[in-house]
Amino acid sequence: MTCKMVGLTLEDLDMMTIGECLDYVENYVDIKNGKQEEKTRQATQDDFDSF
Repeated sequence: MTCKMVGLTLEDLDMMTIGECLDYVENYVDIKNGKQEEKTRQATQDDFDSF
């Protein structure tokens, strides 16, 4: 039901694992709630030194 609510079709579900479906739903909910993933940034020399 949840997969249908977020727009996944039966064809989509046939090609996806349950984990992929859950990841898709989680990302969908995050986007709808205005939560966006952090952007990655280029590591600096200080990052390497502290590692």
